[in-house]
Amino acid sequence: MSTTILELLIDRLRAAAIYNRHDLAAPAVVLWTDGEGLWSRAIPLLQDAMPELLVLAPEIADARTGPSTWLRYRLARGTWEHAPVVYLPGVARYAFRGAAGFPEAARHLFALQFQGQFWSQQNGKDWTPSAFLSSKEGGLGLDLARDRATLDALGAQLTQVLRAPVSSLVGRRLEAADLHGLAAGDPVGLLLEWMATGDGSHADWSTERWAGFKALCKPTFGLNPDKDGIITAVDRLVAGGGIWDQVWTRYCQAHKAFAGVRKALDLAHPKDLLDGANDRMPATNRQQEDALRAGLLGLADRPRAEALTQLTKLCGQHASRADSLWADLGEAPLARSVVQLKILAEGISAGVGGNDWEALSAAYQERGWAVDAAAWRAYATVRDAPDLDAVTAALRAVYLPWLAGLAEQVQGWGLSYPMANPAQSPLFESTPGTVMVFVDGLRCDLGLDLARRLRADGLSVETVTRWTALPTVTATAKPAWRPLAETLIGNSLPEGFEPQRTETGKNLTTQTFRTLLANHGWSWLETASTGDPSGAAWTEIGTFDHDGHAQGARLAWRLDEELRAVALRVRELLAAGWQRAVLVTDHGWLLLPGGLPKADLPAHLTQSRWSRCAVPQPGAQHGFPELPWFWGGGHSVVYAPGVSAFKLGIEYAHGGLSLQEALTPTLTVTADGPAGPAAVAVLSAEWKGMRLRVQLQGGFAGTLLDIRTQPANAASSLLDPERRMQPPDVDGAAAVLVTDDRNEGEKAVLVVLRDGQVVAKQLVTIGGD
Repeated sequence: MSTTILELLIDRLRAAAIYNRHDLAAPAVVLWTDGEGLWSRAIPLLQDAMPELLVLAPEIADARTGPSTWLRYRLARGTWEHAPVVYLPGVARYAFRGAAGFPEAARHLFALQFQGQFWSQQNGKDWTPSAFLSSKEGGLGLDLARDRATLDALGAQLTQVLRAPVSSLVGRRLEAADLHGLAAGDPVGLLLEWMATGDGSHADWSTERWAGFKALCKPTFGLNPDKDGIITAVDRLVAGGGIWDQVWTRYCQAHKAFAGVRKALDLAHPKDLLDGANDRMPATNRQQEDALRAGLLGLADRPRAEALTQLTKLCGQHASRADSLWADLGEAPLARSVVQLKILAEGISAGVGGNDWEALSAAYQERGWAVDAAAWRAYATVRDAPDLDAVTAALRAVYLPWLAGLAEQVQGWGLSYPMANPAQSPLFESTPGTVMVFVDGLRCDLGLDLARRLRADGLSVETVTRWTALPTVTATAKPAWRPLAETLIGNSLPEGFEPQRTETGKNLTTQTFRTLLANHGWSWLETASTGDPSGAAWTEIGTFDHDGHAQGARLAWRLDEELRAVALRVRELLAAGWQRAVLVTDHGWLLLPGGLPKADLPAHLTQSRWSRCAVPQPGAQHGFPELPWFWGGGHSVVYAPGVSAFKLGIEYAHGGLSLQEALTPTLTVTADGPAGPAAVAVLSAEWKGMRLRVQLQGGFAGTLLDIRTQPANAASSLLDPERRMQPPDVDGAAAVLVTDDRNEGEKAVLVVLRDGQVVAKQLVTIGGD
């Protein structure tokens, strides 16, 4: 499939929402400044392909176009799959330097710069179409002539350029004639562009262009656009044959560039019953999605074996549509979901196996984890309530019995649990160059997926699994490692399951935990910091557990994003010079749309009652299994049987004894290659008056900053001689001040030096963009 310029432009705009981020939350908005309005011609095309694109305009034109007050309202009230992008014609990036003089038409958007990210060039300037096509720093690196005729042609043919396959423009010098020739030399593209107008309108076409198009239509497509109209073109496109198959193929390959064609396809109607099966018709795909939805819902009343057989059949019938145009358009979510349900069904049929703890762990890592991963991915694929209900029905019919069976097997071995007390805890030593990355709620299947992602990035990953402390809650399991565990004891069993510090007898708190880390040689590393790689540190990331409790089954919608965030953090730490990152966690969890089965444990029989575990009242007769508390003291914990919960309607839970809750991954990640100072890069450089605030990433330890007119010439520095060569702080942040106002507006170079050598640089304009 040929990638178009438009698709790459959309990718760059969306990537701006995650560029430069230091935490888990992506910027709330992307600001697309265009002081000269050079992109305006292409905005309708982009809005068709980007539901999140909002456009500043003098008046409200539609739900995504209007004045600044309207856009603020839409930003606050909208629901966005991607971070919204606000296009600002007539507003340049440098206008955001201060509120004074900011364009009145956009004044309500000024503060958005503090909530979001700009899509701009590395030098801080607006992206122009010519810069985007030609720049090798964030652009496409095409060989575009810069003469006036070529730039005028680019403006006139911008939509045609965006619709062009990248491959057609690579490897040659692009001049005015090439850009004008995109339309004349692409009759299929012209036809699709016309069809994409929806009603045959060609008001923005020149007279010559329209006449040329009509002249080629009859001999090429057998069509008179004036007399036959778009409806005839749609019927022929759907019927196919001859050149119309080429038109269909082109549309499937570049549907984002011709987004309006999708609406035109709704004009197609079957001429007879046989045409109703035409897979080029939207109605056909809708019928198939409806049939699949009904089939999945029908699994709810079937015995497990029958449901599994029927699910396998449904997957075979519909999985091929996951690669269809309709799936790419987001109109076949169930077809994509059954790809995961097929993996789930095959895994359940194969079984996990294992007659002891070690064998069960090995079998799960080999094949069982894929069932859990497929379950949440199947749910993550759909959004609409009817589709969520259908996938939920399928999961409850086949996945719930599988979960319950595994849990009952594990609970039958409870008294031989291999992580029964602190003496069996793993050993984590504070070795220089090692950073411990605690990921809250990194379930085993997620850990195996994360390892795959990190290896794909060229990192070395060693993965081991271990059984965590019981009950599987953070307070008990997080400190369950030596030598930390040797300083804790279980004198009493609090409602929150915290152990006590041996020296004081007080419950372990977050602050005490950090104090004990320091006592054992680990420095605390904040989320946005990369710290000192010569020591040993402990840092934390991940919101799997938080989001699970807050969102229930909809946690599945966020898991991929969170895995990317964890992988990004690991790469950031290794790039900063850490020799290894050891990823550890506290517990896994159960996730079941529609809720776990309810187990009745009266509140008066417990001191505290969680979803999957409870502290019993002394002598309480409850009839549920009990196991010793990990931290000892003669205390026992009550566990919900199977995968049931002591509370109703719980879709996400942990604290119990099941394979998904108790088996946890530990990943040791290292970067291949010779040891030495890691590369350093300028992450951001923002002027506040004459002061430049800089954020570095990578191996910035031991570096110094300067602003020079000549990068390698220290004598060309523009900084105050008494404040020259500023070092970054432990987080990589620094500020350098140019004291001579006469330099304002001059071009210079920000340089980062190590041992007197320039290791990174960035062009800057003194005092602003």
